[in-house]
Amino acid sequence: MAKQYAWSNNERERDRLARQGEQLRPATEKLFRAAGIGPGARVLDCGSGGGDVSLIVADLVTSSGEVLGIDRDPDNVEAANRRVADMGLSHVRFETGDISVPPQGPFDAIVGRLVLMYQPDLEAVLRALAGRLVAGGVMAFLEFEHMSSAGVMMSPQSPSIEQLSRWMTAGFAATGVPERVASRLPSALRSVGLVPQPPYELSGLVFHGADVVEHVSTLLRGLSGVLTANGIASEDELDIDIFAERVRVECGPDPVLMVSPNLAVWAKKP
Repeated sequence: MAKQYAWSNNERERDRLARQGEQLRPATEKLFRAAGIGPGARVLDCGSGGGDVSLIVADLVTSSGEVLGIDRDPDNVEAANRRVADMGLSHVRFETGDISVPPQGPFDAIVGRLVLMYQPDLEAVLRALAGRLVAGGVMAFLEFEHMSSAGVMMSPQSPSIEQLSRWMTAGFAATGVPERVASRLPSALRSVGLVPQPPYELSGLVFHGADVVEHVSTLLRGLSGVLTANGIASEDELDIDIFAERVRVECGPDPVLMVSPNLAVWAKKP
């Protein structure tokens, strides 16, 4: 795990991740289906958070399979276990753990979404996970391509959102989040003995109108703790209401914001 998690750990942040999970569900499910995850499989979900990815897998493996989610945050684990209990899903469970020291398994599939970007040693984590796969098993990840040089992809341009992008890059750097994890993933998987399975799918999120203001304000709120703790921005600079109003004025009624891409990659163990 990165030396410090970049995002807040509270209900607002969990709500942000839940909304993000819904937006990313189609690309995530498409990846898992392409990887052949189906009924009866035993699957490990890395960095399971609130359980969104585990629930996608649970539908695919059906009650004849098994899903284990691991997350380093005990609050996430407790909430996710309550969630599946309320849904009556007995084949899904969650445990506190670190993906760099994965459960024994063995597993037919190991999956994750936006989790490898927070691992300082990508190959070491993948090697540990690969050791828990059965022969013929698969690993499938949807990962964000963090690039400090990418700039803000939007119209019209907003100086405030460009500042947020710079703050985000600085916050990621301060917490040890490496760049270009997604595009490194195929070669990293091959280096630990797995066989990548192209073609790979690229997907992204697009926000329009008032959703742009809501999205960037939520990002700023989630990052504010790391930004102030590392001296990147002051509390006055991070006033959410003032920031949101500046974005509204700069963007007008119809802005379009395109978020940097996510790459879907899967590989098979010989």
